[in-house]
Amino acid sequence: MDFFQKAFRLFSDRSEADDTIMLAQQNIVEPTIGQADIPEKNASIGATVSPTNGIAVKYQWVQNLTMANCQELEPLTFPSLQKRWQTYQQRGSLGGVVAIARGQMVGLVIAELLPDALAPEGHRAEILSLFVTPEQRQQGIGSQLLRYLETALRQLNCLQVQVSYSANDLTQQGLEPILHQQNWQAPKTDFLITKTTIEALKQASWVYQFPLPQKFTVFPWIELTKAERERIQQRQAYPDSLSPFTDDPRLEVINSLGLRYQGEVIGWTINHRVAPDTIRYSTLFVETPFQRMGRGFSLLTEAVKRQIESGIPIAASAVASDNLAMLNCADRYYRPYATYLSESRSSTKLLG
Repeated sequence: MDFFQKAFRLFSDRSEADDTIMLAQQNIVEPTIGQADIPEKNASIGATVSPTNGIAVKYQWVQNLTMANCQELEPLTFPSLQKRWQTYQQRGSLGGVVAIARGQMVGLVIAELLPDALAPEGHRAEILSLFVTPEQRQQGIGSQLLRYLETALRQLNCLQVQVSYSANDLTQQGLEPILHQQNWQAPKTDFLITKTTIEALKQASWVYQFPLPQKFTVFPWIELTKAERERIQQRQAYPDSLSPFTDDPRLEVINSLGLRYQGEVIGWTINHRVAPDTIRYSTLFVETPFQRMGRGFSLLTEAVKRQIESGIPIAASAVASDNLAMLNCADRYYRPYATYLSESRSSTKLLG
């Protein structure tokens, strides 16, 4: 049974104060938003009146969502789910709540329900998108969307819900105040996000100033041998967060590189093509004895040079907020050439 089909069942006999929540279970393969053959009282989960313009807003469940049929709701998603599905696969059940005013959809929240590794009998949820049309903002619609979603998640034995987002004017003015009002944990910065262009990097002198000594050999990561892979895994000289071994199919073969010293693999830079015109620099690591020598930075510049030669125009990176060395590096070398700077933040609310 799908995420929000379960929610329909759980709420079928529930009523609370001013909002009567009467939901009917449905067996429909397309996304369901208040079908015409369902009585209004069965489709609606609540209603409010705008405090400024007096417009009535009705809230309804959206169920039977998939990666494919989410496209029908794309104009009401932020960040774009269409772009998300180009990068990520669906991992759990999708569901959401839509706000309707004067017969038009004016707001939507979509979440993904996932198993909770720390509590096998429970779940956790990630909010993938929250959007309110510009003309209906500052009316409390976003707050209501999150409240109704949270109510459903609690009934589904969801122990926590998380949201991740890029810090910008829209999220800082629209999302973060709602999170604060609804007692979410204070947002924390997870990554510093930078973007630049190869045209800008061509002007950066540091790209060409740090060649590797002859004892070091750079090689395409896809040429790593089975024996070398086993040796790296046996030695475990790297933290899990900097592992070069992932299942991400977007590995960029042009400039994902390994670094050998006297025949031993001692470092790597692993990069991904996150968009047709963009390479993301995902992981950079060299073993401890070589870190003070700047070998990691030299390897990074080699990757940058190969991107410049390839003509792929945009370079992006996300540096973990607790990686002080890389933050300092990004601030010193990348910031002067950045065309975009932001933070990736996240917030969590415990429901259990």
